[in-house]
Amino acid sequence: MSSSDNAEIRKHIVEIERHLQAIKQKMFVVDNVVGRTDLFASDDGKVIEGIFDGEAMVSGEGNVYPVSPNYASKSRLVVGDRLKLTIAPDGKFIYKQICPAERKRRVGTVEVFGDLPYIVIGDKRYRVLVASITYFKVKVGDRVTAVLPGDETVGWVAIENVLGAGEE
Repeated sequence: MSSSDNAEIRKHIVEIERHLQAIKQKMFVVDNVVGRTDLFASDDGKVIEGIFDGEAMVSGEGNVYPVSPNYASKSRLVVGDRLKLTIAPDGKFIYKQICPAERKRRVGTVEVFGDLPYIVIGDKRYRVLVASITYFKVKVGDRVTAVLPGDETVGWVAIENVLGAGEE
């Protein structure tokens, strides 16, 4: 498979993820908003607080809410960040980071294992959102500054900066 084929496949994966995210949000609004005890009303809609788990927000009751991979990537969210979700009357999800988790920065290398992107730091592999890979336009082998939560045992990191191939 050529690199142009890989680029085309990656574009399709990003588009599919975007559509899947929109479908999940619509399903959530239809199935879960009414009668929830972890929701409280505001003038702007329903408001929920929770913790980012690397891909989604988990409320205190254990309910999972989809977080846009683009928002998570651009905001450099890490596991443990506290978020506030406002569900607007039209069903739109509006997230705001209200309490960032403790952070550490490490230099790592972008790799792909089993079609999923990872940042390799030392002998540990950390998952990273596909949206982060596309947002920062990184390639396999690029060196990046990764943002980790204070507890480095979690499996997810965010990309802060791209250093390029082999730079430290």
